[in-house]
Amino acid sequence: MCMLATNAAVFRLLKVCLLFAGSAFALNGGPLEDALEAYVGRWVGHFTIFSAATGYSETFPVEQTYWMVDGELRGIAVSQRDSGMESSRSVSFVLEDKLISEITTGQKTERFLGVLHDNGVVWLPADIDRANDYQVKESLVAESGVMHLKTEGFDTYLYQGGLAHLVFRGDLVLAQD
Repeated sequence: MCMLATNAAVFRLLKVCLLFAGSAFALNGGPLEDALEAYVGRWVGHFTIFSAATGYSETFPVEQTYWMVDGELRGIAVSQRDSGMESSRSVSFVLEDKLISEITTGQKTERFLGVLHDNGVVWLPADIDRANDYQVKESLVAESGVMHLKTEGFDTYLYQGGLAHLVFRGDLVLAQD
């Protein structure tokens, strides 16, 4: 049961992290439109997930690709986890001065709100009551002339010992194809 709860929390957190890519805000629209433009490209790297409560830890490769279509950012993400290959699709857009992203995995779609913060984007569930239990922060960082997408997040989940946090960290590099 502990592993099932952990895997469910990991998968929910990954759906968000794998489909959001950064926040360089110096392009050509307002700050929200610029945030979407900053996603465009192919990102390759790895993510690490850890739970201190259970000792669960996993590091795995990830690839994300983003492109613009009619003012919307479209994305696809693929990861190779211990449990197998996973993929998701996203569409992100500005609606009434709000940054919105809808993530689809299989037949299920979830909505998230993006907030510009401290040279990055903080992603919160559209169900704002869950914001204290679940958040993802992403930032673009130039290191030695290479753009990195740094991701940090957490999710709260139940396991047989009680309530625990799953910590998530990612480092993706903008591929120069």
